Parts: sequence; C-alpha cells; structure tokens
Amino acid sequence: MKKNLFLMFFLFGYVGLLFGQTLQPAQMKSDVEIFKKALEAKHPEMYRYTSAEEFESLFEQVKSDLDRDMSVREFYLKMTPIIAALHCGHTKWIVAGQDMYYPFFDDDLFPLQLHFENDKAFVISHFDGNEVPVTAEVISINGEKMGEIIKSLLPKLSFGDGFSQAGKYYQLNHAFPGIFSTHFGTKPTYDVEVLRDGKTLNLTFEGVSHHQIKAYQSSKFKEHGVPFRLEILEANTAWLDIDRFYAYPIEPDFKKFLKASFEQIKENNISDLVIDLRGNEGGNESWGIELYKYLAESPFSYYDRISVKKKEKLDFETNTSFLFKMASLFNKNGEYGREFTLQKGLKKQKPNKNAFQGNVYLLLDGQSFSVTTEFASRFKSEKRGAIIGTETAGGYAMNTSGFFSIVTLPHSKINLGIPLLGFHMAGLAENNPKDRGILPDYTIETHAENFKNGVDLVRDFSLELIRKSKATSETVKP
Repeated sequence: MKKNLFLMFFLFGYVGLLFGQTLQPAQMKSDVEIFKKALEAKHPEMYRYTSAEEFESLFEQVKSDLDRDMSVREFYLKMTPIIAALHCGHTKWIVAGQDMYYPFFDDDLFPLQLHFENDKAFVISHFDGNEVPVTAEVISINGEKMGEIIKSLLPKLSFGDGFSQAGKYYQLNHAFPGIFSTHFGTKPTYDVEVLRDGKTLNLTFEGVSHHQIKAYQSSKFKEHGVPFRLEILEANTAWLDIDRFYAYPIEPDFKKFLKASFEQIKENNISDLVIDLRGNEGGNESWGIELYKYLAESPFSYYDRISVKKKEKLDFETNTSFLFKMASLFNKNGEYGREFTLQKGLKKQKPNKNAFQGNVYLLLDGQSFSVTTEFASRFKSEKRGAIIGTETAGGYAMNTSGFFSIVTLPHSKINLGIPLLGFHMAGLAENNPKDRGILPDYTIETHAENFKNGVDLVRDFSLELIRKSKATSETVKP
C-alpha cells in the first residue's frame, strides 16, 4: 500500500451495484474498451511481463467470449486473466462497494480456516469454533480435488509482482472462503474429505457468514497496540518489529521512534539486530528510506528512476489525485521514457550518524510488499545482512504503485485501480532474479502443525542462528 490509497478506498466504497443485474454483450464490450484504454494510458509498466501482442490476444479472447447476457460476477471473472497478466500486485479489480475478497457472497461461505502449502491445504480451525480435525489434509471439497482447486485459482490471483507466487498463497491463506465463493459459488453445506493419520474422513459442515469470518479473524489476528516496537533481548540482541510503514494521527511518530530506538540500540551495545517485516504490506516510501539510513554502511542510491505515462486525454472519467496532477507538471523525458521527479529517494542518500554497524537479520514473508520490499531490495543488493523467511510478494527490481487512478466501468460498476508510478530500484545486485520477489538466504516455511502448537519457526530459527554465530564468533553471511 502506498500514498493516496484513501482515495481508492473512498471510491471503492461507492455502492451502485445491483447483484441481480444482467449485462448485455454490448455493455460488457464497452466496459472492456474503457478498461483497455485506461490501462494503456495510465499504467507505466503494462508490458513489463506480458507483451503488447499477448495482451491484444487476451482482450480479443475476452471480447469473443462475451457473446451472451452475463451476470456481473461472470463478467468479473472473464476479466481476471487480464489483471493477472499484468503481474502487478497494486492493480486493483474491485466490485463497487464490496470487500475485495468477498465481492459477491456474504453467506453460505466455506467454513474452515485452511493453510496452503504448494498443492495441498490443511485444516487450521472452524470459523465458528466448531470442532474440526486440526492439521488434517483436505483432499476434496464437494467432490472437487483440492489440488485441482489450487491449480485453478493460482493463475487468477494477482497479489504479487512479477512471477512471485508468495502473495497468492497469502491470499489463499487469508481469504480462501471469499476467493472460493467468487470462482466456484456457494452452497448451504460443504462435503469435505480429509486425510488424518492415514485415515480418510468424510465430513459435512454448514456454511458460515462473512460476519462470522471477520469476527474470527479479529479475535485471532489482533494488531499490537502500536505498529512499531523495539525489544531488547539477552546477549546483546535487539528485535525491531514494524507492522506497517504508515501510522494514524494518534500513533507514534516513525522518525522519532527510529531515532529513539537506534539510540537505545547504541546505549545497550547491541551486536545483533533482527528486523521483522513479516506481514508488512508497505505504506510511505520515505519511511523505507529512513529505516535503511540506520543500516547503511556508506552513501547509497535508492530509486534509479520512476516511470510514468505521458498525459493523455481520455473520453471517459478517471478519478486521479489533484496532488499527482500538480506533481506531474515536473515530469521529464528520460532515457526510458517519461519520468516522475518529485520523489524522495532519487538522489544519493547518506547514512544516519547513529547507523547500526552490527549484524542484521531481516525477516520477510509472502505478505511483505511494496515499500517493505523496496527497503528489502536495497538491503539485499547491499548484502547488508541475512534474510530469513519466505519469498516476498513485492518485486525485487521494481513495483508499480504510488498514486492511483480509479476508473469505474459504467455498466458493470466494477472499479479498476491503476497505479501510476513505476519505482525502479537502483544498483541491483545479481543475487536475486529481477522478475521475482526477494528470495531469502534461509527459507523457513510455516506448517499447519506450527499454528496448532503456537510455534514461530522463523523467530526461533533467527535467534538460534544468532546464538550459533556468537558461539563460533563467525559472522553470518547472506
């Protein structure tokens, strides 16, 4: 998430959709044309991962399929392959006024919290507290094999940059009932075949409501009192948690927090610092830069350039920030096209005077995204420390985000949210594929058993790595 997303959520809050609405072929094709023109005019990296020819073929295929009256849901699903082909985790395709993961159904939803690992899924709990075989593998749902369900859904999900799959698994773990209902529909009851201790069990569950799911998630995943925290541990080790790179007015000032934290780190003679950015989807670009200043060992470049499309007059309405329009007056022509210039991080950055000089361990996962992975990209390119966890959703080389332009398709009332700036990271090392998320030096996967037992494998591994390093007096190399 980055700045001006409040505009997106405001516009996505528009309620104008009648779920019983039927769309005629001419209406849908008109919406497709607006969708296409908007993307071509606004998205600065539309063809980074998929060529113009491939996109043209996708659009033609979609239009040829729109040969009969369809529901809004059917049209929504027809367009998802185009969204997925962008390989841009910030581009949004959201039904007006609805939750992005639960756009069509609020009741009779799949009732189990699952954990996904490759082509398998495991039971974690029941959303309404009913007894379930925890850690059992789900073999099928209503006769559909779980492996085939996962295989069907993954190509249609879009949370992630480039060819990273990590964000898609986060989506499944976080919102499977909504995703499943959108693609497969709902039923009052679900026949679930599971495998536990070598035995097959056939279970039947009643569906649950979206309200029940939200209540469950609120009880299980409560946010800490403040979004960033420092903990001084034993053996000259500190643990820095940053849940998000933005704060609300009543929350602590981030720059003041960093200043106080690194002063405390210095006063306590900390030799090993763990920075936990798991679950951090981003926020304010400048905060990532500020954090890296406290780790930098020498002056550094952050952004190489920020791509933007040349202003183009369109024959339909788009909702774009006035601030972006003003800032765009200073755009310039660069080697690769138009560039956005009013952004911190384009000039050389200096380390903070209290920059930490010790060992750093960075924790990432499939929810780490946007500003978080910009910071992590610099961290990995500079080989500043060890990265532990799993691949990120956000891209190593770049992401498209910043300001957004929102287009409400006139007939379907679906909102297309287009990120307007392409943030290209500077000085990339060759230690990570440029079309993937940031890969860890130490891959630690979380399994269903860990949820059952309340075990944080990544934390435990990190602290053990530090203990071994101290015992052998060897620095952990990335």
